[in-house]
Formats: sequence, structure tokens, C-alpha cells
Amino acid sequence: MKEERYKKDQVVFWQGDPGSCMYYVRWGSVGVYTDYATIRQRQLAVLRSGDYFGEMGLLGQEGRSATVAVLESGTILNRIGEDEFGEFLASNPARVHDILAQLSHKLRKTTKEYLEVCRALRDVVGTDAEEVDESTSYRFAEDEQLVAIHDRFAQSL
Repeated sequence: MKEERYKKDQVVFWQGDPGSCMYYVRWGSVGVYTDYATIRQRQLAVLRSGDYFGEMGLLGQEGRSATVAVLESGTILNRIGEDEFGEFLASNPARVHDILAQLSHKLRKTTKEYLEVCRALRDVVGTDAEEVDESTSYRFAEDEQLVAIHDRFAQSL
């Protein structure tokens, strides 16, 4: 694990960058953004000491889903690379639990926001399909109502 120090507004990684490592916030804070430094910029989260980020890119070996920028000068991050990730997990079982709990929280938050968007689109588009609720299947691509809402919204653009 490599310790890295950052200045305020320094970008840790950009949305779309390859995900070859994850980070642990040892001290300070970072912001997680989509469309960073554009007029469509949206802050998704603020992460502080004890939080992890970048694990999705590392585990999925895909591009970064968001940009992470430092919010406080002197922020200290521990960088955990692909080559040391297995050893890190094996020697830190309590941190494995923390990482999984944070991933679960992110998934629940994303699911909740997705359903809120679907409800808002349903209201705007005026679909007659059954109401979407939190008991809806997680197989969103197979859910006819969500597909209908998406298709109707896309046609209205």
C-alpha cells in the first residue's frame, strides 16, 4: 500500500480512466463527480477518512465510473494496486467487511436513485403501467414498465 498526499482540487483519477487500483482515505476528503469540470458536473458523494473508493474499477477491471477530486489540502490516500490487492484482503479481514459494506451501500443508493428517476419519468411520460416500487425485481432490463418508460422518454427527446 502506497501513501500519497494531495492538494485541494487535485484530481486523483478521471471518469473513464483504467481502474488499476483502489484508495483508502487515511485523512482528509475527496469528492466523487460525474462530468467533472463541465457544466453538467454532478457531485455524487463526499468521502472522508475511513472510506474506500475506486474498488469498482479495480474489481470490474473497467474504466472509472466517476472522477475523484480532492476537497482538502493535505489529504492522504493509501493506494492499493492490483498486484497487492489479494494480499491486502487476506491480511485485513475487517477491512474486507468495510469494503463490502460500502459497496452494498453504493448499490442500495444507486438502486433507490434509479427507481426515483423511473418514477419521475413515469409521471412526465404518463405511462399506464403498474407503479414501480422498491419491491421491483433487480432485473431492470427485463422489467417491461421500466423499458416502456425509457422508450417513451427517449422518443420524447
